[in-house]
Amino acid sequence: MNRLSINTGFILLLIFLGVGAFDALVPLKAFAVQASDNPSDPTAPPVLQSNDNDGLNGNDLRKYRSPRSGDLVSVGQDRIIGKDEVIENNAVVIGADLTVYGRVDGDAVCIGGDLTVGPDAIINGDIVNVGGTLAVDPSARTFKDRVNVRDPFGFLKDMTAVDIHKLGGKINYITKILRIVMDCVYFILLLFLALLLTTFIPRQFKNVEDKLRNEFPKCVLLGIASMVGFPIIILAFLITIVGIPVIPFLLLAIILFTLTGYIVFSRMLGGRLLPEKAIMLQILAGLLLLHSPLLIGDLLLLPGGMILSATGHLFRVVGIILVLSLNFIGLGAVVYALLARKKPIEPNAVQPDSLPGSSGNGNEA
Repeated sequence: MNRLSINTGFILLLIFLGVGAFDALVPLKAFAVQASDNPSDPTAPPVLQSNDNDGLNGNDLRKYRSPRSGDLVSVGQDRIIGKDEVIENNAVVIGADLTVYGRVDGDAVCIGGDLTVGPDAIINGDIVNVGGTLAVDPSARTFKDRVNVRDPFGFLKDMTAVDIHKLGGKINYITKILRIVMDCVYFILLLFLALLLTTFIPRQFKNVEDKLRNEFPKCVLLGIASMVGFPIIILAFLITIVGIPVIPFLLLAIILFTLTGYIVFSRMLGGRLLPEKAIMLQILAGLLLLHSPLLIGDLLLLPGGMILSATGHLFRVVGIILVLSLNFIGLGAVVYALLARKKPIEPNAVQPDSLPGSSGNGNEA
């Protein structure tokens, strides 16, 4: 009898627990159990999804989906949040499109792209789209504000439509064009300065050329000394504070001296190639010859390619070394011309034409 009572009590306890479990599942009667998106995977767990007419908000579904911790941030790449995906914080996409079919507990933000919210999506935060199109399905569950700021000029959308690799290639090509333009502008500036020098101070120009032609080793040494000495002089002016107003004029003088010496060297080189031509033609020929490595390097770098790029960079390195070396040598020639003293001419020196002739008459020619 006691044994029968124990068994009866145990059965009643099981019935009570079963009824309690059934009552606990009553609020979930509106949910239907669906298989995973991949029916061929028997190990995938079923996912509980709500119908459109139930009264539960997105927070009630937290424990029935596979959560994803942290924010979702993507730059330059389209992102799709699947039906079974949960973003527990914010979903932010910049420079691409964002499509939401699952749940986002925070804000859904898309900048520079289109934001699409599917019918089964649940977004507990704000929906913000800047520079694109916002499309929200009427069946989607959104609980806060919707903000759509269109780009009136289409700048953001145009930028996102450009492939990053293609954009990088265009920027690289534009850089090559700008390099050629800068070299040509520098060449024209040298020609203009040469015209001013040969027109207004031809005697000083000729004096620098004589020093560079006849005293080349001294010009090289003075160029090296100037390269070391001028920074020290500028530093001394900075320390004394009183000489700070002089520094801009000193820098301008150094630049003019350097370019002048370079133009003089170009004239000497062009004079050997075109000895009978005008001085400006000689300077033009010398500058073209000295700038040829830079110009050839720019042209080789323009089409691209491994071999052409390597050869173009080699020509540019040679051209830069050549230009810098001749600039310092020219600076030394100008400094030497300024420091050199002229030999005094004796006013009473006897000229050969005034010597007395054989007849003793000093005025005979």
